[in-house]
Amino acid sequence: MRKLFAFLLFIPFVTLAQESNYFFFTPEDIENIRSSSQTEWGHSIIEKLKETVDERREHSLRVPLLEGGHLHDYFCPVHNQVFRFDWDKPHAHYCSLCDKYWENNNRFDWAWINHVHLQNRIYLTACMYLYIVTGEKQYAEYIRDMMLDYASKYLTYLHHDTARKTGPWGGKMFGQSLDEAVWASDACPAYMIAKPVMTTEEIRKIEDGYLTPCADLLLGRRGSANWQVWHNSGLIALGVALQNDSIIHIAVHDPECGYYAQMERYVLNDGWWSEGSPVYHYYPLRAMLLSADAARCRNINLYDEKLHKMLAVPASAVYADLFFPSHNDGWYGESLVAQAHLYEIAYKRYKDPFFLDVLSQCYRYTERNSVEALLNNTDIKIATVPVSWPSVYFEDTGYAVLRSGNKTVVLKYGPHGGGHGHPDKLSISIHNGDKELVSDMGTSAYGVPAFTQWYRKTLSHSTLTVDGKDQRATTGELVSFKATKHGGQVRARVADAYPGVEMERQLILHKDKLTDQFTANSSEEHLYDYVLILTEKPVFTQEGEAIVLDDAPAYNYITNATKRTASVSVSCKVGNATLNIRLPDAGPFEIITGEAPGIPPGNDRVNEKYPTHLCYPIIIRLQHKELKVETEWKF
Repeated sequence: MRKLFAFLLFIPFVTLAQESNYFFFTPEDIENIRSSSQTEWGHSIIEKLKETVDERREHSLRVPLLEGGHLHDYFCPVHNQVFRFDWDKPHAHYCSLCDKYWENNNRFDWAWINHVHLQNRIYLTACMYLYIVTGEKQYAEYIRDMMLDYASKYLTYLHHDTARKTGPWGGKMFGQSLDEAVWASDACPAYMIAKPVMTTEEIRKIEDGYLTPCADLLLGRRGSANWQVWHNSGLIALGVALQNDSIIHIAVHDPECGYYAQMERYVLNDGWWSEGSPVYHYYPLRAMLLSADAARCRNINLYDEKLHKMLAVPASAVYADLFFPSHNDGWYGESLVAQAHLYEIAYKRYKDPFFLDVLSQCYRYTERNSVEALLNNTDIKIATVPVSWPSVYFEDTGYAVLRSGNKTVVLKYGPHGGGHGHPDKLSISIHNGDKELVSDMGTSAYGVPAFTQWYRKTLSHSTLTVDGKDQRATTGELVSFKATKHGGQVRARVADAYPGVEMERQLILHKDKLTDQFTANSSEEHLYDYVLILTEKPVFTQEGEAIVLDDAPAYNYITNATKRTASVSVSCKVGNATLNIRLPDAGPFEIITGEAPGIPPGNDRVNEKYPTHLCYPIIIRLQHKELKVETEWKF
């Protein structure tokens, strides 16, 4: 009887959705969500959603009176650690590594407000799914009440950017229009689900107080790249909520800023987003999937081959543990596991068995706990053996992945990556199947000083630094690539990362042996620093002498530095791996080691693998016109 009663509650919503032709969920979607909720895994998701709602309602539900700031400011400036959010401490922010509260900092306080809006977005989504599944009116009323509160305050928020000034990319709730769009993309579906319980006056208040002014703000923010993709997602969602085809048309078809224009301009032929970062691939990809789902009600099909390729191609670029190398800007720890929710949507919409295989691998490492899984309503068998993909290279993005069993080596040589690129041509990362031995660390939060002073420097990457300077923003060239049964080989070069210096790197992976040859040639003498960024402290048989590195500001981040001198070769242990470095033509050279900011604190899987958050650079230093380094790994 209870199930029948719940089902009857859905009839007005389904009828309303189909009569108006503006909706986010089809009747089939709703039935899938409700059917999934009856499974063991689906029931677990629903119970978790109830906990989310109950926990949120233990704290004040009042929407903040003050404008928010920038989420990247909610980090300890010393340890790059995100502060622990506390509902009761808007002006005191706890760092677990400092073991203290940071106070008297407006940027931290404003970022705290961002977290409130984030928690409210999560709360609205949870209420939405609970109303769909249970039919209990209270969840729709929770959505209505919060949306009315936002509508009463949104117009009072001042336009501002992250510096609290009036900038071209500012918002109202947040310091960025980007964040406004993300919030709208999730809030609008919740509003539409709850709309049948609202009065005409309540609908008008929400439309006039939040939906319309937010749409006006985003229409005035004509940007590009991942920002504009999210602007478009927010606009499509707002257009559906306002039943306004003009807004939807602009978001999809505008020749400069629309969905199709961004896809044409920023999606490379090999399927990667052009900013060259796994984080900045999946970040706009979620917006594209939300756009595609929302646009269905207007008979606009955005689920095309290009979107399919964006989902399929990156899956072949991961390490054995399904993490990605952390190229360019973005949090360390991006993985297929973290994006399993997107592949739930991908399989539901495309029915490609490859996406089912991806999900099967992901759920070896995590529970099936996303709300998107409810929409998919497909039983998934967890894979019993790790994935085994071949060596591959990405022609347009410009990096190669060599694999031998569970071991992976990556060479990065391609385009800079726009505003989120790093000066690190011919950099490498090495993964032993369990963790990185040589890491591309990505970045800390953008509000932390080390973001620009260390993580974005050539020195913090496993490549060549010349004369203590950063490489130019440039593009390297693939010379050759060959995949083999037990690994493969790749060779790439770059001619203009440094004026007058030509660089080339060749990697050969065969079973558990990696041979790495790096050469640099110039008609003039230079200070060459060949760098390997290690995740474990190297162990040498020879003691070093303490030194202070002050060649350039980035070198100051390397502490406890020691120097050794060798001729021809030097060996060390890195965890269970052995490393031999030879300079056959150089004569005496220096080996400098030390400690520096490493992989920033991240999710639990990252913190378990890299608990110290330090890296251990090895610098092979030579003053010469030419450099030839031959490195052999056994791992």
